Amino acid sequence: MPTKNTEPGEFIRANFQSIWPTHLAGFTRLLVKLRDRFDGDLDLLLVLAVIGDRTRPENWTPELLTYRQMTQGGSDEHRQYPINIQSVSEYSGIPRETVRRKVSVLQTKGWVTRDADGRLAVSPAAAEELEDATNDSIAYLEALLTVFDATRDHSS
Repeated sequence: MPTKNTEPGEFIRANFQSIWPTHLAGFTRLLVKLRDRFDGDLDLLLVLAVIGDRTRPENWTPELLTYRQMTQGGSDEHRQYPINIQSVSEYSGIPRETVRRKVSVLQTKGWVTRDADGRLAVSPAAAEELEDATNDSIAYLEALLTVFDATRDHSS
C-alpha cells in the first residue's frame, strides 16, 4: 500500500468525515461476518489471506478473470507461487507454531494444500466454500464505492 501522498489519498483525507462512518460500519460488519465464517478464528482468516496474497502471480492483473480461474486453471502464468509456514509467520507476525496449527486446520477444511516440500497454496475448494465471505467483502467494497461516488459528486 502506498504511504506517500497521492491524489486518491488526499481526496480521502479531505473527505474522511464523510467516508469514515461508512468504512467503520462496513468494516466492522465484514469482520463480524468473516469471524463467523472462520469459526471465530480471525488468525485462521489472516493465515489464509496471507497465503492467497503472497502466492499470487507477480503478473496478476485485473484481467485475471476470477479467483476460481486463478486457482484452478489456465496457463502457468496465472498459477499461484508457493509459500511456506515460516514465510507466512514472518509476513503476518503470527508465531510460527500458531501458523503451523492454523495451516493444519485449513488443510483439514480442504482450503489449503501443502506439498512434500512444505509449500502452501490455496485450494480451489476454498473459493467455493468461502463464496459467502467473498460476497460479504463485495458488499463492503460496494458500500465504500457508493460513499466515494457520493462524496465525489458533492465535492464537484
